[in-house]
Amino acid sequence: MTAPYLGRYTELLPVRPRSSFQLLSARRVEDGRSVTLVVPGPSADPSRAAAAFDAAQRAHDRIDHPRVPKVTARGEHAGTPFLELDCSLVFDGVELLRLIGDADQKIPYPAADAFIASLRETVCAAHAATDPVTGRPLCLGRFSAGNVLFDATGKWWLVGFGRNWPVEKDDGTVDGTVSFLQAPELWSGAEPSPSGDYVALILFTRSVLPFVEVTGPIARVLMGQVGPEDQELVDHLRWVDRRMLGELPSLRATIDEAVANSNRIRELAGITLDEAGFHQHVTGLIRRIDDPTRLDGDAPRGELRLSLGPDAAWVAGPDGARYRLGRALRRLLNALVEHHQTRPECGLTTVELLEAGWPGEKPIHEAGTARVYVTVNRLRKMGLRDLIERFDDGYRLAPQVRVERST
Repeated sequence: MTAPYLGRYTELLPVRPRSSFQLLSARRVEDGRSVTLVVPGPSADPSRAAAAFDAAQRAHDRIDHPRVPKVTARGEHAGTPFLELDCSLVFDGVELLRLIGDADQKIPYPAADAFIASLRETVCAAHAATDPVTGRPLCLGRFSAGNVLFDATGKWWLVGFGRNWPVEKDDGTVDGTVSFLQAPELWSGAEPSPSGDYVALILFTRSVLPFVEVTGPIARVLMGQVGPEDQELVDHLRWVDRRMLGELPSLRATIDEAVANSNRIRELAGITLDEAGFHQHVTGLIRRIDDPTRLDGDAPRGELRLSLGPDAAWVAGPDGARYRLGRALRRLLNALVEHHQTRPECGLTTVELLEAGWPGEKPIHEAGTARVYVTVNRLRKMGLRDLIERFDDGYRLAPQVRVERST
């Protein structure tokens, strides 16, 4: 049996492996509880990562809000520091946006607005606590979709207080591989502030609008189709740019004023926050991960026949049932097919399949192996159980498999 990772964790799955910090889903050996684990990435200095974890623990322990997880363990094993958060994990907000894009089903505006409102409430709860070192309110400063973690039930948490490891490198500088939003004064070295966090949240809200179904008066205004009845709504929408985004930091409106303005926009647009709708949308995406989506229509049936749609958009096994493929599944299956066509007697190692499915990511070995295993099992659930074989230190298509591509 493989020894537990760090002497205490099993069932590792990488969620956001980066060169400085790696975010993992894990299960504690001692009690079987699912937790979130953060460890240094391959380029991180362990001592700097440890200091970041200490700062994160101090901050998270001071914030009293159900959506900010407590640190349940902060330790070191064989020279590797780690941070354990008291929340289960299936993906982060970056993956959520990718899943929404792949599903071709936007989030209804009231549901998305409820999520943003809850984010704002959580951030404001953090501002009520103070940094034990600086004495300043605890702020994120920079905001990324990677700051939000989701579990298998659709529940979410906000992380990154004290040290914003979802956005930063181990030395505290920004990670160029991460997309994030921030108030403009931070670019010149200003300290994070509550109003700056609010500005970052507004910018994040606008950045995710392509994934939101905007309808009604707000959609009409955004398209420039404005009538006399829309003037107050237009004024309140412009207020956001004038008093928050475009204002000098020292002259910005207060967060309470900004919240009152947002509430008035909802009243004028006839929007009621739909938190249940957001939760339902997220759980629907999770079901798409767990349960293969069968498409209408069958490919030709045949013994050990594998059929691929254009650009591997769908796959069908010997039973002829077609299933839609996500990006990672598509890349991994394409790698198996291409290898099968040149060297059918050999397999691809888990390392090769990891690079094919998630190019550029370098998760720790145990987590990377688990990710490939889980993904291959998802393919097997799509009618490919008899087609994909375990082979040496990896997998292959059975040598007798016949591959057909549709154009």
